[in-house]
Amino acid sequence: MTSVSIHKEQSEDDMERYRAVAGSHQSVGRTPGEALDALNAELGSAESSSLVVVQQMRPDAYFTEDQYVRLSDLLERNAELTCAEREELERLVREELLASARRAEALADALGR
Repeated sequence: MTSVSIHKEQSEDDMERYRAVAGSHQSVGRTPGEALDALNAELGSAESSSLVVVQQMRPDAYFTEDQYVRLSDLLERNAELTCAEREELERLVREELLASARRAEALADALGR
């Protein structure tokens, strides 16, 4: 199964758009679904994914609201961070990665692993 990530970004005309990425393949759409559909069309049936998991970027049992607020603040100011803030950003990114792993484990358990 091919791993796909979808990211929201701003276009040059300030409209939201979504970019779906799988390895060296990319597509863009007005919605996450449109970007994913375009990517799947490019990948073909042999590489297209069969399971889609959507994680809203908001607080949950694995990553708190305070952590999200601080992570967002640091990411917005990324170019001007102090050394201590850069270390804090790296720590928060690691914590979010671990939270993602715990979410995946909980999903696997819910599906009867």
